[in-house]
Amino acid sequence: VCQICGKKTTFGNRVAHSATTTKRTWRPNLQKVKARLSDGTVKKIYVCTKCLKAGKVVKAI
Repeated sequence: VCQICGKKTTFGNRVAHSATTTKRTWRPNLQKVKARLSDGTVKKIYVCTKCLKAGKVVKAI
């Protein structure tokens, strides 16, 4: 689970050309990032790449 936006695995069906369905999952692209939190501490958290690209996370050096 992304610790910024809460994005997690979603479930659905894989639909073949013949309309048969099987279960499948969509997983967010989570990265373990060393981030600076709002209180100034540095912690490793799991963040999805959409939050990283949007600048919602301040990476610690």
